[in-house]
Amino acid sequence: MRRPTADPSDDFHLHDDDSSWPEEHVTAPGRRRLGAFVVIVTMLFGLGLLGWAGEVRYHLVSRLSGKGGPREAKVDPRAESFLADGERALLEGDLERAQGDLDKASVLTERDPRVLVDEARVANAKADIPWLKLRVLPSDGSAGVEVRTATAQLNDSAAVARRAASDAVSVAPTDPQALRTVLDALRIAGDGDSARGYVVAVFATSSQPQTAYALAALDLLQPKPPWAAVIDRLRMATGAEGGAGRARALLIYALSKAGDPEGAKAELAKLDALARPYPLQPELHAFLAGVRPPLALAPSAPSTSSTSEAPSASPPRGAGGASAAGGDVARENPRGALEAATEAIARRDYGRAEQIYQAILTGNPNDSQAVAGLGDVARMRGDSSGAISAYRRATAINPSYLPALLGLADTEWATGDHGGAARVYKDIVNRFPEGSYPDYAARRVGGE
Repeated sequence: MRRPTADPSDDFHLHDDDSSWPEEHVTAPGRRRLGAFVVIVTMLFGLGLLGWAGEVRYHLVSRLSGKGGPREAKVDPRAESFLADGERALLEGDLERAQGDLDKASVLTERDPRVLVDEARVANAKADIPWLKLRVLPSDGSAGVEVRTATAQLNDSAAVARRAASDAVSVAPTDPQALRTVLDALRIAGDGDSARGYVVAVFATSSQPQTAYALAALDLLQPKPPWAAVIDRLRMATGAEGGAGRARALLIYALSKAGDPEGAKAELAKLDALARPYPLQPELHAFLAGVRPPLALAPSAPSTSSTSEAPSASPPRGAGGASAAGGDVARENPRGALEAATEAIARRDYGRAEQIYQAILTGNPNDSQAVAGLGDVARMRGDSSGAISAYRRATAINPSYLPALLGLADTEWATGDHGGAARVYKDIVNRFPEGSYPDYAARRVGGE
């Protein structure tokens, strides 16, 4: 049986199909390679374009390579003018004008380090006024309202100063000028330990007048300040402060406390000669009129003297000594005890002040001044509820005791209870003559 043979036409078609196969499978990869090349070139061009745009906008290469920092933004000429005016006003001691000019500069710039540092300097200078006032006011109890007013002003302005310093150091964390504003703000707030943590950071600039002032003022928080170093630094600071008077006012205080009232009076005469009166000139004149050499500089009693001969005006500084001294003074001279407590508060020795007030109340539980004094101590320690409780107790004993009413209103305001505070402020404004209470009391009646 014959095997069927293939049709010649089949060979033809098979050959035709085979010959078309290589053409399809050889030319197509070439087209694909050409298309891939076009895609790659297009992607590289796009990436290059994106990189160029990123460098122009964000300066990525310079930042990542570490070759130079970000380019400085162009400063608005108007901001430069306001900034220069503000610094000039600060040097002249016109703090309100300085604040206004710096506020205008800040509107035209976005968190400029120089503006923020200058704003912190102004805030510290403002807060330093009640800080020093508390040290020069008489401590005989006659300035009770002034002490409480100055204390309220210090609390408010110290909080503003700390916020301003925090803003400054947030944009310039290694700048000695910004760090100095933090040191100064902490010192004003009474946090000497934290302030001393910044001494190393600013000590390299200790020859600069502003740093010399900050370090001198910080030394004054010590129980026994190094008077010679304090005075030397303050003299350095006065040489470059222009007409501000801030360093000279503190120098007057330091000289008087160091036992040099004549030197203090000479500096006060220079302060009087400034074109712009310093806010504490009347208080400094009154302070020098009654100044006495400090007990710390008085000759020590001979070691052979008996304890009965020890001067009662110089009690031990320890906790137990303070308590005993407080009890003795309270029994022998209640008014003198109040004076001692007020002086302790001015030194921020709150433990001693509290012990003296408690000793007074042991003999007379209804002494409204001592109860209000406990409110002051609680408030200084940040115990708002304890302060409010003490002030309310004092006003229950004596509804017309203005310092307790003012302390109550100020504390309620600080805690955010503006409605309750406004009612107390209104009572003060309605019952007491203008001038016997601070100006802000009238403003806060309306919740301002």
